[in-house]
Amino acid sequence: MKKLYILLIALALTAGTTYAQSNDSIERAKQQEALMKQQQKEQEELLKQQQKEQERLMREQQKAAEKAQQERAKEQEKLIKEQQKEQEKALKKEQDRQKREQAKAEQKIRQQQKKAEKERKRQEHYAAWGRKPSFTADPSVSMLTDRRIYGQNNYYNSIGANLGVTFDYHRPIARRWDCNIGLGYRYTIYCYSHLGITGDDITPASYDVKETTTSTNTIILPIKLSHINKDNEHGWYVGVVPGVMFNKPVYNMNRFRCDLAIGTQNRWFIFAPGTEVYFNLLPTYKSGVQNKIHEFGIRFSL
Repeated sequence: MKKLYILLIALALTAGTTYAQSNDSIERAKQQEALMKQQQKEQEELLKQQQKEQERLMREQQKAAEKAQQERAKEQEKLIKEQQKEQEKALKKEQDRQKREQAKAEQKIRQQQKKAEKERKRQEHYAAWGRKPSFTADPSVSMLTDRRIYGQNNYYNSIGANLGVTFDYHRPIARRWDCNIGLGYRYTIYCYSHLGITGDDITPASYDVKETTTSTNTIILPIKLSHINKDNEHGWYVGVVPGVMFNKPVYNMNRFRCDLAIGTQNRWFIFAPGTEVYFNLLPTYKSGVQNKIHEFGIRFSL
């Protein structure tokens, strides 16, 4: 009987312990389940937050991409506009160049037409006047003097002569008028009678019987206005003949000269023979007022 009591007590204790353990297990299970639910809830909330953050990042990235795309589009549009401006500028420049070229071409055509018209009228005038532009070669010989009419005791008094040749271009400018421009050369010899005399205080009795000479080489540029007779073969002219001496001047001679010339001319083959009277407007010498002698002469063209 005693053993039975002990067995029942043991069973009761075992059942109590088992029940307590069972309750503890159930409690732990409930706690674990609650913990798992809490963790699951936290994980779900974390996932939701991560999803929201990811969605926010994606929206920001999308906005950034859209903004970058808009900026690229603006840059592209700006570049296109700049290219269009450059193209328009280049087109305008090309159009302006073409306009200038066209204006130049038109101006050139007008000038050519004007020139052709002038030439046509000129040829008509030449035909009506009976003569055309021509060239002549004129060999010449001159006699000259540098003696004063007054103050004949001047130290630089001289006489002389020259030989030369002139090539003239004759251009008709009216029915009875030509303009002549030429280029020529003169070799001149001056003969003095002052040997052994110094200074300007010279009397006729003090001249030495001997004479001394000097020579010059001069390039001349005749410019003349000619009146032509009705036969187109004869006429007269007036003009100026500038010149410059190209050898070393002697006796204080003036290197430059400018002759006032009046003469007659005839036409024969390539020559224009005639007679000319000339006066040098510039003094032959430049050593002082008392020595301002002007050359005077007569020239014969052969």
